[in-house]
Amino acid sequence: MTRQPVGRGFATARKPRRERGPPRVKQVQPAADAVAAALAQAGLGAPVREHRLITEWREMVGERVAARTWPDGLKHGVLWVRVASSSWLHELTLLRGRILDGIHAVLGEPRLVEDLRFHLGARKQVDDDDLVARAAAARSAADRRHRRRRRPPPATGAARARIEQDTAAIADDELRALIRKVRIDNDR
Repeated sequence: MTRQPVGRGFATARKPRRERGPPRVKQVQPAADAVAAALAQAGLGAPVREHRLITEWREMVGERVAARTWPDGLKHGVLWVRVASSSWLHELTLLRGRILDGIHAVLGEPRLVEDLRFHLGARKQVDDDDLVARAAAARSAADRRHRRRRRPPPATGAARARIEQDTAAIADDELRALIRKVRIDNDR
């Protein structure tokens, strides 16, 4: 605030209020509504809803279907679903309505998914702006890296003798055995 001379003394003049976004809500609201409003204001509402297709797939379709399917892309309201086998491909076409209902129950309005396309194997064409396909590809790559990782061989010879010597001073038998096993299996 600035002080300006007015008449015999000084008075304070208020600066105009800066725009800082939407006004504060005066009443209590559910946390889900507050989070949704914050995401919408930041322009992240749609990407978060698309990501929920991957993270909440089991809740949407159930354990049995989720064990054999996964979302593989979303473009123009069409959700591409990768299927484990041709027999499941046929069965899921019969369950299409139930799966769409499960997706809508979790994601709510406005509808993000209007139709489903089931497929075997990798999709041939994936657009750069398909967030679900990019997330699915990243998850698949992480799974492949995890499967390829080999454990080192257990410690032998002098390394094992050093571990035995280091852990001999631990008084608790159970703790000593546990530390010894972890070190033998993982020390390099």
